[in-house]
Amino acid sequence: MPEPGLLVSAPFPLTIRNFLSTGLVDRLASRFGLRVEFISPYARAELTADSGRRYPNHQVRAIKGAWGVPMVEGVTLLDRALMSVHLTGFSLEYPDASLLTIELSSRPGPQRWLAWALTYLAPRASERRRWLREAYARYRPSRTQVQAAFDAARPSLVLVASPGHYWLDYFVLSEARRRGIPAVCVVLSWDNLYSRGPLCRRPDRLLVWSDEMRRQAVEVHQYPPERIAVVGPLQFQHYEAPVTPEEEALMRKRVGLAPGEPYLAYVCGARTAQYDLEDVTELLAQLRSGPYRDLRVVVRPHPQGSRSAYEKLCALGVLLDRSPDLTDTNTRPDAMDRGAIRHMASFLKDARFVVSSWGTTALLEACIFDTPSVQLRWMDSVPHQERDEVQLVRHFQRYIHMRAFDATGARAYCDAPPELNQVLAELETNGTEYSRRRAAAVARLTCLPLGGVVDRLCDAIQPVVPGTPAPHRMMARL
Repeated sequence: MPEPGLLVSAPFPLTIRNFLSTGLVDRLASRFGLRVEFISPYARAELTADSGRRYPNHQVRAIKGAWGVPMVEGVTLLDRALMSVHLTGFSLEYPDASLLTIELSSRPGPQRWLAWALTYLAPRASERRRWLREAYARYRPSRTQVQAAFDAARPSLVLVASPGHYWLDYFVLSEARRRGIPAVCVVLSWDNLYSRGPLCRRPDRLLVWSDEMRRQAVEVHQYPPERIAVVGPLQFQHYEAPVTPEEEALMRKRVGLAPGEPYLAYVCGARTAQYDLEDVTELLAQLRSGPYRDLRVVVRPHPQGSRSAYEKLCALGVLLDRSPDLTDTNTRPDAMDRGAIRHMASFLKDARFVVSSWGTTALLEACIFDTPSVQLRWMDSVPHQERDEVQLVRHFQRYIHMRAFDATGARAYCDAPPELNQVLAELETNGTEYSRRRAAAVARLTCLPLGGVVDRLCDAIQPVVPGTPAPHRMMARL
């Protein structure tokens, strides 16, 4: 019997991080005897894991895309039209899911009227909606480069990080369906079942972070519950081990912090660089006038965001934690390796406070390290030059996926600059209560222990791995 193959779709560096840097593909290869190969938009013959193991990579041509996600070739007008109607229909039903859905829910155009008609005639969870999904699933576009990768890799199983939200995943899932190959989706981020819209392609198995995400998959997307497994967040796999003194010292050296120097970590969003700059400038003024004047401020730009605006802060005594710039084509695709993940662990663990003007995942990560965190809501109390960015931050307050996080009370809010020092003091005065809330947020939105995610994921994938006894094998279904 030939060695079974696994084809892993990796549209951009954060998916490579999840599949490669966590040790997942190493474990799948060794546990199940799988021959692992990648398909990605990167011109590399191989991708190398932190363990040193090398995996063949099949390149799909692409051009530079937004937010560090390469735009693969072969997307047709029909692909875009169908996707637009699908996304718009979801946005009409869940307008508060993300910036994308807020925009699409009010954008005029023929796709809006068509989406409205379809959602009206086939309400969510109805039998008509199921028929509509099945009809769309029969559209299985075939692209030459993806076909070539399948022909060369001869996979028995496909692994993706989205249910077709990224075009590469969309084409890989379509090709797998055409060939009758089972596909497993390990959802990339905690907000994706709302923020990215509908399940554009329906994999045979959906692996999610938490019971909360499982509920979303069933209630929002009517995905069959028996095909869902709660495994936890892959990217937090390396957060299980305690931060060592050596890792802390290395982080401080890279950032420019003196040993033992206290600091406040400001974590940025991907789309609001000028807004962040103005909030940080005001934050500095407030800190210097109060009891936290000795705190150094360290700003960490988002890996998928602009960098140039933050350079101005250096003249104000701010330090920059220069995360890998995924928007730069010169950044290696596997830059988010174990070293980068452990650096982030050290950065969040050692901070006295974590502050953000955006609902970045780093606020949840701060809870993992029991670090007090603050959400700034200074849209109307600080002068901001870019009104579009102010509107983005205002829209963010509506995000549905943050409601479960906010229900735990894990982060404090600051609605005006003069309140900042008082809010920081409140976090420390009632540290025990906030620590309990942070632990509750981690328990609700992840799956513990964090370090067990790879084993749980392998257990969840086993039913679709070739060679599993037939009665337990998950057969491909729409």
